[in-house]
Amino acid sequence: MKDKRKYWLWLSHTAGAGSKNGVNLVRAFGDAEGVYKRTPQDIFDSGVIKDKRVLSKFANKDLSEVEDILWWCDRNKVSVIVPTDPVYPKSLLSLPDAPMALYVLGELPDFDNLLSCAVVGTRDMSEYGKKVAYEIGSGLADGGACLVSGLALGIDGMAMAGAVEAGGRTVAVLGCGIDVVYPKQHELLMRRVLEKGAVVTEYAPGVSPEGRHFPVRNRIISGLSQAVCVIEGDMKSGALITARHAIYQGRQLYAVPGRVGEKSSEGTNYQLKQGALTATGASDILSAYEFIYPHSITLSGAVPHISAEEAFEKHSLGRRGKKKKAEEEKTSSAEKTSTVKKEKKSKKESIFPEREEKTVVRRADVDSLSESERKILDYMTPDVPMLAEEIAEGGFSLSDVMVALTMLEVAGAVEAGAGGYYLKRAADFGGEPEYITEDDDGL
Repeated sequence: MKDKRKYWLWLSHTAGAGSKNGVNLVRAFGDAEGVYKRTPQDIFDSGVIKDKRVLSKFANKDLSEVEDILWWCDRNKVSVIVPTDPVYPKSLLSLPDAPMALYVLGELPDFDNLLSCAVVGTRDMSEYGKKVAYEIGSGLADGGACLVSGLALGIDGMAMAGAVEAGGRTVAVLGCGIDVVYPKQHELLMRRVLEKGAVVTEYAPGVSPEGRHFPVRNRIISGLSQAVCVIEGDMKSGALITARHAIYQGRQLYAVPGRVGEKSSEGTNYQLKQGALTATGASDILSAYEFIYPHSITLSGAVPHISAEEAFEKHSLGRRGKKKKAEEEKTSSAEKTSTVKKEKKSKKESIFPEREEKTVVRRADVDSLSESERKILDYMTPDVPMLAEEIAEGGFSLSDVMVALTMLEVAGAVEAGAGGYYLKRAADFGGEPEYITEDDDGL
């Protein structure tokens, strides 16, 4: 029997993570194999893609790489699930930028028969945030819900630790290959997740964690969830990107109120003013879904577990502290880039040691940019997702911004992501791409 997964992997790699082109092409030609058999001219005539630069990628019909990936996944018990598989999460099928393939370690929960809730927040968590994240994570698990998160430092890790301590179901969504432990401090936590849950990613094995991956990854975190709870985060926090995805996807958004005047509370308090529901504990979320999942949700109250501090130490969790943050602010951009290059190999650890590391060098062509395009590029912060409207607030007209973003994307200086966001690449002017550290994972 023909293994049609290879066509879905080919489409996933060709269209790119977070792209709407994959979904639209499948709608036009029936399935991934139908897209594969079409010429770039057929695709152009369908009206889905008009950009010749993008169309040229679909002329490459070489399947050797994806066949190698499938061989490796089968050998290492990594499931590759595609939209036509019965186990592919139905909640993702409705997304305009649904992943064309998911790599899965462990066992996905039955999303149709239990509440799944994402818990996200800042890496710079306070002691208050640590305690609340742990209690909500363990409380959701005690109540019968599945916790979805990004395995990141700070709030994400604490909530996940709470859920695994309670023996609950968990799903961790990565912004890198399934064989990459990131951040490296959370290897133990990742293994605990796999005991009763799953680790998921749309990035192929060997793909390193890069800043641009994480805002794209966040749509899957919210997409797998019926509800999203944000615990601490300033107005630039990547957790707010997940919150926006939740709103666009029709998920219920919760936020934990924070102390007025604290920077880490700005994002959550803003979301509450914008209409997010208040979450002061797991019961606030569980009670809203009890009538939908009466067979799996219980509201019997808190169950005793080890403390948040004990869990933090037990699972070797990490967070970005104030001292490290202050040191980073004193470090020049050139020094930081140099440090990241030296450390990237040591920071990229694999749960499959035999997997060789793959790196890709990309350079942006900025010499051809106009003065106005350079000004807009300079206004953008590397690896911070921004909407065109947000860029226009820098004193540019929206029409000029839209034209400039198109030219900047062609030049390779910015990349379009899911949800209409654009990211300025961290290594715009040549050399190796800047790999992120544990403190820059988009959350």
